[in-house]
Amino acid sequence: MTRRFRTLGRHIRPKRTTSTAVAAVLALGVAGGAASADTLRIAGQGDIGTLDPQAQNSQITISVLSMVYEALVTRNEDLEMVPALALSWEPVDETTWRFELRPDVTFHDGSTFDAEDVRFTIERAQAETSQFANFVGSIASVEVIDDLTVEIETRMIDPLLPDKLGYIMIMDSGWAEANGVTVPQDLGNEENTYAVMNANGTGPYTVAERVPDTRTVLSINPNYWGEMADDIEEVIYLPISSAPTRISSLISGEVDVVIDVPPQDVDRLANTAGITTARSPELRTIFFGFDHASDTLRHGDAGGTNPFQDLRVRQAVDGAIDAETISRVVMRGLSQPTSQLIAPGNFGYEEDADVRADFDVERSRELLAEAGYPDGFSVRMDCPTDTYTNPEQICQAVSAMMSQIGIDIDLNLIPRAQFIPLLWEKDTSFFIIGFNTAYFDAMYVLETLLMTQTGEDGEGIYNYSGYSNPEFDKLVREARVELDRDRREQLMHDAFAIARADVAYAPLHTQTLVYAMREGVEVPVRPDNFVEIRWVTMN
Repeated sequence: MTRRFRTLGRHIRPKRTTSTAVAAVLALGVAGGAASADTLRIAGQGDIGTLDPQAQNSQITISVLSMVYEALVTRNEDLEMVPALALSWEPVDETTWRFELRPDVTFHDGSTFDAEDVRFTIERAQAETSQFANFVGSIASVEVIDDLTVEIETRMIDPLLPDKLGYIMIMDSGWAEANGVTVPQDLGNEENTYAVMNANGTGPYTVAERVPDTRTVLSINPNYWGEMADDIEEVIYLPISSAPTRISSLISGEVDVVIDVPPQDVDRLANTAGITTARSPELRTIFFGFDHASDTLRHGDAGGTNPFQDLRVRQAVDGAIDAETISRVVMRGLSQPTSQLIAPGNFGYEEDADVRADFDVERSRELLAEAGYPDGFSVRMDCPTDTYTNPEQICQAVSAMMSQIGIDIDLNLIPRAQFIPLLWEKDTSFFIIGFNTAYFDAMYVLETLLMTQTGEDGEGIYNYSGYSNPEFDKLVREARVELDRDRREQLMHDAFAIARADVAYAPLHTQTLVYAMREGVEVPVRPDNFVEIRWVTMN
């Protein structure tokens, strides 16, 4: 798709205003009264967690912050890697990359972007409190050659380094030092720092206002170096956890875009005058996780044991989940049942292996009996209510399915803000989780979700289940330094086959993303669910 871009700073249209019902504005928490025709109001089900660009690796946080901060590389509308703050990059040798930086770029406070900011940010991202350590885990050192050149040396061959650096948003080193934020916020311990509520990036928007759980208001950066499809003056992100409220707000004109339309509302919106919808298969996979590590259930009753340590129990759970029914009834056809932990469209996905275990309740009961649980057991299932698509309904359906094989579920429906700490602390026995492939490559899932958590190079950084298999780890370590593309792909396939045989997780489905927007607003749907503000247009 070809799009004609306008460069910011050349022309800013005068702001126009429209009248808006006061009660509706107050309900949405939009400051300052009526929204301008040059204001884009985006509604989503969950809020961003912080303004610190290395503190929280979550899709919505990164998506909103990418309007404020930028990385060395980005992607075009064909999802090909293209220059951002780096003009070019090339390998110097097997373990050294040279990046030539873009000149004449300034941060929002007017300070100049240079190589020292790149060095500082990469080292910041390697800090213990960073949730982006896996992206920079292979980096041994960053050498500043001159103001616009850096050389990055890795401890091992890392052919994916430029892809990974697309998720490291560059900070102003001087600003960070002046404000005492040289290391990322410790989000797990609820630390508050200056960077939590303040930002200083190079991106097309500055942060005008941040009210957690209510709104984030962004104002156009007239000095932005890059090009945009439109010159929208203001962007307001509104977290609205209630799906009916999000949809009614769009229909009434109080918001312009809803980025997570529930499947049950898609047809209605597609047939609503003044509303358009757009969709794309998502790269995220939804699956269920188990506690592999504890000797007894953290939350539940299984006679002093942990049933999930037995492969037969995990197989029983996997075989008792009717993904086809969930897709048809809960997701209204907007999901694709899968046996894989990565979605089609990612390098490393293996179509021939994407065959789910047979849905077989009787066989699942037999497996539980063989494992020593003929009468089943009880366990708590942790489920966030304000993330993914229809998570509450999915968890309720799977809970009913588990009851058919004798597993009594205590369904713990909680907001994402309470769910995430359970994962961090590994204080969960059975849980639903969704995982996106950050740079369209299976290595991200293999390294972060499935490898044994070692604390080194980002290995197992998101391994909340305690899954560990030395043979699997060996294959992944071999694959990540393999330069031959076909050989690397085969190694990844072999690793996934081990994890699947172990039933490390119970895969459910991939989602179809659906955005809805008022007529005159065009927001392309990226398969990784990033709202790419550079591509948005509105009339």
